Amino acid sequence: MRPVFAAALAAVALLVSACSSVPDSGPVQRVELAAPAAQEELIPYNPGAPRAGASPGEIVDGFLDAMKATPMSTAYARRYLTKGAATDWAPAARTLVYGELGSHVGSSPRVSVELEDAGWLDERGVWRGGLAASQAILDFELTRAEGEWRISSAPDALVVEEDWFLTHFARSNLYYVEPTGRALVPEPIFAPKGTSYATTLVSSLLSGPGEEAHGVIRSALPATAEGPRSVDVRDGVAEVDLAGDLGEQSSDDLQLMGAQLAWTLRQDTSVERIRLTIDGEPVVLPGYGETFSVDNGGGYDPNGTSARVDLFALRGGALVTSTGENGEPWVPVLGDWAESHGVTDVAVDANGSTAAAITADRTGVVVGELASDGRLFDAPVDGTRLLRPSWDLAERLWLVDKDSTGARVMYVAGGRVVRVAVPGVTGENVTRFLVSRDGTRFVAVIEGEFSDRIVVSRLRASPKGEITTATSAIMLPHPDAATMQITDIAWTSPTTIVAVQKIGSTALFQSVSLDGAPSGERYTLSDRVTGVVGSPVASARLYAISGWTLLDPLDRFDLALPSDLSDVTYQG
Repeated sequence: MRPVFAAALAAVALLVSACSSVPDSGPVQRVELAAPAAQEELIPYNPGAPRAGASPGEIVDGFLDAMKATPMSTAYARRYLTKGAATDWAPAARTLVYGELGSHVGSSPRVSVELEDAGWLDERGVWRGGLAASQAILDFELTRAEGEWRISSAPDALVVEEDWFLTHFARSNLYYVEPTGRALVPEPIFAPKGTSYATTLVSSLLSGPGEEAHGVIRSALPATAEGPRSVDVRDGVAEVDLAGDLGEQSSDDLQLMGAQLAWTLRQDTSVERIRLTIDGEPVVLPGYGETFSVDNGGGYDPNGTSARVDLFALRGGALVTSTGENGEPWVPVLGDWAESHGVTDVAVDANGSTAAAITADRTGVVVGELASDGRLFDAPVDGTRLLRPSWDLAERLWLVDKDSTGARVMYVAGGRVVRVAVPGVTGENVTRFLVSRDGTRFVAVIEGEFSDRIVVSRLRASPKGEITTATSAIMLPHPDAATMQITDIAWTSPTTIVAVQKIGSTALFQSVSLDGAPSGERYTLSDRVTGVVGSPVASARLYAISGWTLLDPLDRFDLALPSDLSDVTYQG
């Protein structure tokens, strides 16, 4: 089996297809290649010093091997450099991850090495995609120092093979704020494991979301605060000492600061509480105290404050709900939704308080509250072929309509319709779409002549919450990118989805990370699957829809459905 990074990068280039390896019968099969826990103890490795009389090629090989020192340290690699190069070399600038090393090219005193199936991360640990062929060739200049070959010029990068990378780096999130301050937004990174994990998380968080995220997310942590000077974890308390000052911060932003730190540092299982200082002086955040729990900030949950993961469905055009446990009945909701309205493709908001559905002719939208006095009304939408809608936490109802010119993206809020041009989506043949609850990510499946593609765009909003523009959609890697025909997509976390495709009599499930980083979770069901039901909430089961049964492809949990039930979905 090809390593996960290699497979995904090959998919981007449309060079391979994994279809031939998918069985057409048999039980659930699962391949899990995700990185281990951040606090997992790693086997120490102390690379050796340069061998006397080593050739230029051997010196380069030794230099690359020395970057695998465990615990992570660049001191071993610097022994292969001249004194000047050891001072100038800046491996923190980026990380290059490769599947295999190619053969050496060139002659003394210059050595070039080609990285096969390579991708890269920036200085914050953000995945930036695959390397172009020209970028995957690393050039090393060598010179003699005291009679031995040493590297006098090396690329400013940590260069490691993917197996080592997945063992020594943890998939993590930095938590920023959507423009209105309503919710936190997770931004995926890879962070080195070990004792510096908490420091890396805070340093990356303080570096900010980057210019490309302007209007999508912001940070409540002030730009005037530098550092961290240190993040020491003692007896479960992370002492976060920043340099500089907080500047003029509102009470709301100070609370958001605490939430950003709490959500980001809770990923380090050794951290239970946080104590924030500026130049050693304690900082007391409103509502948090001098030390505060990493469980604080629940009101800014990217998934919303409701912990429920109830299922909803249509029964004869009326809306019903169930907890999803075996034997739990499907009961009508309150209000007008309890009656039949001849609708399809229902969507319930994250709070479970409002629902919307597409009319049978797919030209209109019906909306109403799930309350005893809830009444239904027609949204001000005149569509042609509307897809299943989606809600975000700002109570924006997202819609995609398709006509002869392709897809049009819009949302309904405050009784009015707002059109949003999404480059790479608008005008395309969109078959499925999702909007993240935090309102910052738009995911779509676009049908192609030979293969579908999955794309993601970031939504930009004003401080008052009106979506103004969207970034150009980028195609997400998939091992079967050359031939895939997507049946359905669903959330599995705020930053990942699952894509389902049918191959023969087998349903293939592939986890897709919305930052474009390769994901290794892949499993199959030898059942006829027509759709998938998922949620970004961690406690929610992932269900495949097969006939009158919901199948959990991971835990072998089956939920029988009444034969008159359709359009099963989670709230949110």
